[in-house]
Amino acid sequence: MKLYNKINPKAFLLTCLLLVCSSCSDFLEKDHPTGVTDDDFWKTMNECENALGQCKLWVKGAYGGDELGLVFLEGATDNMYFQSNFEQRIVSLGNGSLVPPTDNNAPSSWESTFNSWKNYYLRIRRCNRFLKFVDNAYFADEKERSRMKAEIRVWRAWYHIRLLCWYGRNDGIPVVDTDLTPTEIYKPRNTVEECLDFINKELDMVINSNDLEFLWDEGRRDRMSVSSALALKMDVNLQFKKYDVAKEAAKKLMDSGKFELYYSSATDDDSGKNYRDLFRYVGEQNKERIMFKSSGLDNIWFRNMGTPLGGQGVSAVLKSFVDAYETMDGKTIQSLPTDEKLKYEKDPLYKPRDPRLYATVFLPGDNTTISNYTYEPFNEDGSDYVGKTGAVRSGYMMKKFIDEQDRATGNGSLDYPLYRYAEVLLDYVECLVESGDWQNPDVEKYINMIRHRAGMPNMDKSVYNTQEKVRELYRRERRVELCFEGKRYDDIRRWGIGAEVMNGPIYGAWNPKDNAFVTIENRTCTFPKYDSWPLPQTEVTSNPNISQPTGW
Repeated sequence: MKLYNKINPKAFLLTCLLLVCSSCSDFLEKDHPTGVTDDDFWKTMNECENALGQCKLWVKGAYGGDELGLVFLEGATDNMYFQSNFEQRIVSLGNGSLVPPTDNNAPSSWESTFNSWKNYYLRIRRCNRFLKFVDNAYFADEKERSRMKAEIRVWRAWYHIRLLCWYGRNDGIPVVDTDLTPTEIYKPRNTVEECLDFINKELDMVINSNDLEFLWDEGRRDRMSVSSALALKMDVNLQFKKYDVAKEAAKKLMDSGKFELYYSSATDDDSGKNYRDLFRYVGEQNKERIMFKSSGLDNIWFRNMGTPLGGQGVSAVLKSFVDAYETMDGKTIQSLPTDEKLKYEKDPLYKPRDPRLYATVFLPGDNTTISNYTYEPFNEDGSDYVGKTGAVRSGYMMKKFIDEQDRATGNGSLDYPLYRYAEVLLDYVECLVESGDWQNPDVEKYINMIRHRAGMPNMDKSVYNTQEKVRELYRRERRVELCFEGKRYDDIRRWGIGAEVMNGPIYGAWNPKDNAFVTIENRTCTFPKYDSWPLPQTEVTSNPNISQPTGW
């Protein structure tokens, strides 16, 4: 892995032009920018705070350039088809036609997803230089120095987590915890176990210290906290089936008393209002969120709504996702007689369904969500018609995160949840079930808490009475509850179901004019190849110590 200590000629020329301003990012990326030494820069607490800001690269929900949009990554799952004039390779990631980036097909300025290898190792280098030099500065309050160092360790661990899940799920990635010299930049991959060991040690150092608050007050929630470190530790260990470690982290979050499931204060009779309002401005500040990206859904209306509402219609919800919702009495439509099942497939609200469906998806004919608007994807005279530019391809449009407050401008400031309490409960349940403790009363307790909040009946113990059946239930709950929050992509890989759900034709809604379901494309993803993303080919060519992930 080449870590960008050396700069190629074109990049060097650009850097020279930028150095006229000599921003603090310069000091985080290379030694002695414009001849000014590190001793001259790392002097004050304010300079270090600014440098800390340059180490941060969030993920978000909507489009954000280098801040990857996790809603759109759902287009590489069985929940969604994604089409747009940005991040176009997500389509290839979803259908199995992706090729490694090369000089001839390098990602454009509108495609940041497959620049992640470079972008995250750049931030890791900044983090390493921060830790190397921060002790040189004067701090009036030493607690602030300790706080910044702890935050940096969480950020550095999070970058390694993202790289491991996206580029090294089976092969590992290079672990970088020092400011490398030019002779050290061509590093091989560490094993997955070595990566996890490093990440856990980093996070434990923070969790077991007193350097960060367990949860910062509302005005400082953009800071990393002990709860952030626990959420990351829970997640990464779940991804790699370290169930005891993940369960312990989840339990600490549960026992903290800081978090709870959100319930709406709305007085309308919509049984799905708790779930509905959780993802709107009215419920934005709540005790369910653990980590979130402030204003992380800023352009979600413009990107996702169809042309009649001033949008691009990029996110097409798939039939297989809609079919995952249970009936209101807790039955799957797959368990129903064939003719009854087909009625639900053609008309998802043929009879009442899980209220989260109506809160998550615009179904054909929806005329109650947006004022003076009816969603008509099969009206050939309308702009929402599935065959037209700017219309959603499937006939099912995403409703989650859509708030009419954003309608006037197409932009807003809604926060995007990265980790929330419902996920903690589901992670805890998964750890119990997959470690053989599926009959533990906590499994039923926490599944029912989430179902009850959604307006659904308790789990039917006469049906879900084996480990396999309970696994089926929690996986379905997770898919429905956490949809479009960046979780399904990893779930598919962790559960080893990619060959099953990422191959074959994908469909949308029933088109009554064609008397058929909308057919979108045929997918041919092979695994374990598509467990990971390919490296830029120049990375492999220039570094003799690294190769493409398994299958590439």
